[in-house]
Amino acid sequence: MTNSPMNERRSPSPLGTGPRRGYLTAALTVGLAVLLVGAPTARPASASAPGSGSPAPRQVEAEPRPGALGVPLSRTQRAQLLDHASESAAGTAHDLGMGGKDGLVPKDVAKDADGTVHTRYTRTYAGLPVIGADLIVHERAGGQGVTGTTPQTLRVPTTKAAVSSAEARRTALAAADEQHSLTSERAASSRRIVWAADNSPRIAWDNVVTGVREDGTPSRLHVITDAVTGARITSYDDIQAGEGHSQYSGTVPLASTRKGDVYELADPQRGNHRTYDVTGGVRTLVTDADDVWGDGDPATRQTAAVDAAYGAQRTWDFYHDRFGRAGIADDGVGAVSNVHYGTGYANAFWDDLCFCMTYGDGLDGEHPLTELDIAAHEMTHGVTSATAGLVYSGESGGLNEATSDIMGTAVEFFAGGTQDPPDYLIGELADVRGTGKPLRYMDQPSKDASAKGTSQDYWTAGTKKLDPHFSSGVANHFFYLLAEGSGATTINGVAYDSPTYDGKPVAALGLANATNVWYRALTRYMTSTTDYAGARTATLQAAADLFGPTSDAYEAVGNAWAAVNVGPRYRNHIAADAPSTRDAAVGQPVSRQITATSTRPGGLTYAATGLPDGLTLTPADGRISGTPTRAGTFAVTITLTNSAAEKLDLSYDWQVLASGDDHFVNPDRFDIPNWRTIESPLRVTGRTGNAPSDLKVTVDLYHAFIGGQIIELVAEDGTVIMVKDFVWDTGTELHDTFTVDASALPANGAWKLRVTDNTPGIFTVDPGYLDRWSLTF
Repeated sequence: MTNSPMNERRSPSPLGTGPRRGYLTAALTVGLAVLLVGAPTARPASASAPGSGSPAPRQVEAEPRPGALGVPLSRTQRAQLLDHASESAAGTAHDLGMGGKDGLVPKDVAKDADGTVHTRYTRTYAGLPVIGADLIVHERAGGQGVTGTTPQTLRVPTTKAAVSSAEARRTALAAADEQHSLTSERAASSRRIVWAADNSPRIAWDNVVTGVREDGTPSRLHVITDAVTGARITSYDDIQAGEGHSQYSGTVPLASTRKGDVYELADPQRGNHRTYDVTGGVRTLVTDADDVWGDGDPATRQTAAVDAAYGAQRTWDFYHDRFGRAGIADDGVGAVSNVHYGTGYANAFWDDLCFCMTYGDGLDGEHPLTELDIAAHEMTHGVTSATAGLVYSGESGGLNEATSDIMGTAVEFFAGGTQDPPDYLIGELADVRGTGKPLRYMDQPSKDASAKGTSQDYWTAGTKKLDPHFSSGVANHFFYLLAEGSGATTINGVAYDSPTYDGKPVAALGLANATNVWYRALTRYMTSTTDYAGARTATLQAAADLFGPTSDAYEAVGNAWAAVNVGPRYRNHIAADAPSTRDAAVGQPVSRQITATSTRPGGLTYAATGLPDGLTLTPADGRISGTPTRAGTFAVTITLTNSAAEKLDLSYDWQVLASGDDHFVNPDRFDIPNWRTIESPLRVTGRTGNAPSDLKVTVDLYHAFIGGQIIELVAEDGTVIMVKDFVWDTGTELHDTFTVDASALPANGAWKLRVTDNTPGIFTVDPGYLDRWSLTF
């Protein structure tokens, strides 16, 4: 292991360009992706971030385990594995404990050198397609494993639609008008589905609205509508807007096909990839008389075609040589590239339905979006669609977009160009926004501030609400830190200074290993609804496969995530979630779990000092339980010890509130799922007789639609007293004291506060939570 001093000049991490192998050809199709941009705008200076300037501590030395590396599958082998999975799908569903209405449909398959086969399935329920409950079955010698995001058996209240397809279409068109400003839109299709992406499976309508966005990008917008209530659940777009002489890569070799007296820009070595000029909407295969293409000048129409064809060529070679992948869909079929799309169109996009890449010529018509990292970015949307299928909304949408940036960057380093030296900047040559600045910065994503938004350096609770192009910053930053480490450095003449959330340095795993981890996580463990917490789990599992769960490489992955505020950091080979510091209350039972792991073999033991009176900690499992007997502030230290006698201390202050006499409080948080009911308990002791007629119920509650929260007080015998009924109050916080008549009920006993979310179906809002509540007698 070696230290990496600040400002040390390092060569790019090699990805390898091993010997070329024979190529496979086949046929297949599937489903759309856009680079992203916004109106041209000057970038304001970014705010400083904690940890900036910290030197990268070291490079983690790691060699992948040979058995965990993927092996290429021929077209016949792949088809045989998928056929076998299809034939045995019913048996697999039974083995997994699924219900009689659940079905499996194999989508993709991958195989490792040790013989492990990973089969990815989409699901059906009562014959209806299910969105958001896909899973991966891992079959290996000695057993079977499953990666999934929902319970094995789906439970759907009804499969009958109370809302008509026509009404759902109207909702979809309204969503396209209100949220996406599409022109020439129309509801092209409507299908009944089961929506399970939010762990609340229900019948829904999937309406697809086609049209064109304001910047000229085509759109195929899915609007998901609850088929019982008519509520709009979510929306996402299939099109995720992203010898020759090229404009960006210099003189490059190109494969072509001779046909008669002309050469066609078609690549027989790479699935017959073809490049078209689509000027004015007329699609024409690019041809040439002497097989010398373009001149490097954007005014020459062939030049953009050279860059596009070269981008497709190097992207194919990267996936083939690094991972044994035969094309974007791993079926041997080459994609199609279209250049000169639109007028003043500063974007690019991938479309699964035509299996094609389309490039605009930029705002000024002289900067086509055919730069290599952009080309690889867009085509990687196709790889993501064929594998994890990350839904393009919420955090999964950010991971989808980041995957394209990550692999686009890896392709650029793989190509190792001299005119466009590899870097961790996206679209720096194409000048997408017309500002002379890169579109994105992976070392510190927030530097990309524009009129449309700013990418995040670190995860927050609001990440899921951002456009995927901005929520992607979290994963981009993670990948940069994993590949190159934190702090200041210079690579290929570009200076970077990557900060961390906690201000602590991160060790580099190297670009090659970081890429291996991400690709394996994407193709083996991520599913359509994977969020950032799930991505951490997937990449740690990939690192465990490649390097072992006790390796420095495994810890490097965990620490890179901690550096972007996703999960805990490893210290002394122990990683622990921060203990809950929520208040407790005298007389109210407490149960808090300390969650931790170690990369040392064996388990952890737990000890504590300074716990509130009345509480104890179980040494074997780290659970704190009991009933506090004294109010005050307690300085607590939890000590975790692993099998190697290495220790980690977690110190914090724990406040215990007074509760008793005439005031009793439950300060625990209770999350309120959409359209569900929760109950928070409160034990009253030491009172005599019945409760008063003016019992005070104090509630602190947060929700995007406070008026829709119905609050009731439930006595020990089950008697229900209304505290707050439904009202048309659009506030987001409730901090109020209500007076109720409880004089017919004993004061002592187990009381509960019941909260039911009754938000009208016309709204789609985030779940809320009960922060605390109390009774005053």
